[in-house]
Amino acid sequence: MGLPILWLAFAAMVSGSNGLAAAMLPTALRETTMLMLSVGFMTGVLGLVAAWLVTHFEFAGRRLFDWALILPLAVPTYLAAYTYVEFLGFTGPPQQLVRLLFGGETLRDYWFPDIRSDWGASLVFSMVLYPYVYASCRAFFLMQSASLDLAARTLGASRARTFFSVTLPISRPAIVVGVTLAMMEVVNDLGAVQYFGVNSLTAIIYSTWINRADFGGAAQLAVTIVLVIALLILLERAARRDRVYQSHRDSRVPPGRERLRGGWAAMASLYCTLLFALGFGVPFGQLAYLALRRVAPENVAMTLNALWPTLVLATAGALATVAVGLVAARQSRGPAVSRGAIKLATLGYAIPGTVLALGLLQPLGQVDLWTNRATTALFDWRPGLIVSGSMLALVYVYAIRFLAVSHSTLDEAMRKRGDNMLLAGRVLGARGLGLLLRIDLPTLTPALLSAATLVFVEIVKELPATLLLRPLGVDTLATVVYSHANVSLFVNAALPALFIVLAGLVPVILATRFGSARKL
Repeated sequence: MGLPILWLAFAAMVSGSNGLAAAMLPTALRETTMLMLSVGFMTGVLGLVAAWLVTHFEFAGRRLFDWALILPLAVPTYLAAYTYVEFLGFTGPPQQLVRLLFGGETLRDYWFPDIRSDWGASLVFSMVLYPYVYASCRAFFLMQSASLDLAARTLGASRARTFFSVTLPISRPAIVVGVTLAMMEVVNDLGAVQYFGVNSLTAIIYSTWINRADFGGAAQLAVTIVLVIALLILLERAARRDRVYQSHRDSRVPPGRERLRGGWAAMASLYCTLLFALGFGVPFGQLAYLALRRVAPENVAMTLNALWPTLVLATAGALATVAVGLVAARQSRGPAVSRGAIKLATLGYAIPGTVLALGLLQPLGQVDLWTNRATTALFDWRPGLIVSGSMLALVYVYAIRFLAVSHSTLDEAMRKRGDNMLLAGRVLGARGLGLLLRIDLPTLTPALLSAATLVFVEIVKELPATLLLRPLGVDTLATVVYSHANVSLFVNAALPALFIVLAGLVPVILATRFGSARKL
């Protein structure tokens, strides 16, 4: 993980950039900050209220909403942007209804808000990222004793006063965690911000490198993103430092929920329905509609051509990342130096894929240069771009980007398993490879499969790094969707986009099934 960041820092310091990147930096920082703050506020409010409703009250559809409100996580932000523009565009259902009710043939005959704007970007991001706050607050509330809320209600506080005086203050750590994750996703995004015309840091980095071939300027902007991410992490940790907010409940006692009646019950159901519809219903429904409407042989062929490289890259990346994550999890119990190195290595998940890909372009190209010089001197043969121009570069960046996913899953499994089985194996004579194959890996099989599945799906959805490092002539599902959307032909790419969402549903469904199996 250190190689791309250190290389970018060095390139930024010695850069002879023409100054255009520096001139764009204030605009990029302003627009990125505004987008982060607006999305952070909206996701915080939407996710907190949803989690409060499903954990504190009984109303029609609560059991369904309890897990369904997490489903928007299966929709990548760039797909949400494309589908919302199609849905709210001139040919979309809302504008068709407006023309039917009020007449008009063109946009000059009536007014309709333009979704491709800053407010549209904030809305779309918030609709698909609120589950970060929802999931974090829901887990917190389920672990939290209801005694504080009950005490407040017993003393005469209304629902609203209990929420603002008790629930909101004690849920601050969960809100901070969820909002921070949502903000990191905003910084990482490339496809959606470009589509909405937002001059975010990531979009300007991509434009500076691809359109202007200014690596030094792009490196300076990339270092700025790393500093922004580091600031977010520090603020998140500072918000939770040395503070205790919860009193754990008895896990054998189900959480108490107050039954809502009449208008309050209807409002709670309506709120959750709208949240689910806007976060998952609109993107998934629009994709399904467009995919079925354009089931043409050429679209099917395009999807199948992109599906094979996607599967190969996702499988190779998942295997490599899980292997490195297994080693990292085993070293997490080592000396303090090892534990500190592992913590730094797993920070790759917080770094945007655009930054990591940019930081690997030159060093991997340098490796290719040295390799070609050596093979030319020894064998009079030039193999070409065997690293930077191959899938190896993508597997490398995937392993850096998603190491935290595999490491956290395997580390938790190792802690639950304990060391008794391994110690017993050593007593019975198992050593080295035999201990690994006969005891260690079999006892970690569920965690290994879970980590591989999560990383596999993350790679299928990943766009920025794949866009920068993919070999010539190789297209994944994500890059096919991106290339068609950028030339206003997203309708033709609806089928591969639907495949991406269906793949994203896998870990979400597994997580909800696992959570429901552990009844709280």
